[in-house]
Amino acid sequence: MESAPPPEVTGAATPVLLAPARRTTYPGRAPKWALRHPTSVLVAVLVVAGIVALVTDRAGDFGGHPGGDPGGHVLAALTPVVGLDPPGSTVVGLDRRDAVWSGACPDNPGGRAGWSAVEASDVFVSTTPAPVLLTEVGRALEAQGWRPTPPVAASAWQYAPVAEWKKSVPGTTSARAVVFAYPGGVVPSSGPSGTTWFLGAEGTTPGYALPGC
Repeated sequence: MESAPPPEVTGAATPVLLAPARRTTYPGRAPKWALRHPTSVLVAVLVVAGIVALVTDRAGDFGGHPGGDPGGHVLAALTPVVGLDPPGSTVVGLDRRDAVWSGACPDNPGGRAGWSAVEASDVFVSTTPAPVLLTEVGRALEAQGWRPTPPVAASAWQYAPVAEWKKSVPGTTSARAVVFAYPGGVVPSSGPSGTTWFLGAEGTTPGYALPGC
């Protein structure tokens, strides 16, 4: 007795067989395209070398000048100061600047080439009374290891600080945090009502340039 043919299936998908993946390169052996295009390989190597040189340059040896902030460690250490505003404050500006190499200012005979300071700061508006605000900011800074010191006016800040703190930060010759209020009418933002404050930290690194340019 002959067996019946299998029932016809309509609409069935045709199975697709996937070929196993094959290695095209082997450890220690250059790919074939590299052998066919040695010029492309050379260009790629030069590009990578240029990127490495640029990163090394920016990391504290700019044009053969040692110093600055290699790896951005000083900036990372100063950044936690940003955001220590009292509750209810409104941030209207943030700034983070790492060390940058600059030449001597031609208009300042007493100046010299060198690295700029490392800075991290924010500008915020608050309705908190000044004495309370300074107490709260000071308490938060001291929790990070900053210690109060008499405020000193310096050209690094737009206005003379009303309070100042110092801290030993690895990679710096000195580091300080300051706070001051902007005078009425010269605030950097027309944001919410209240007093506009500046809170920032600055660190000078080896090879620091004399200011005045």
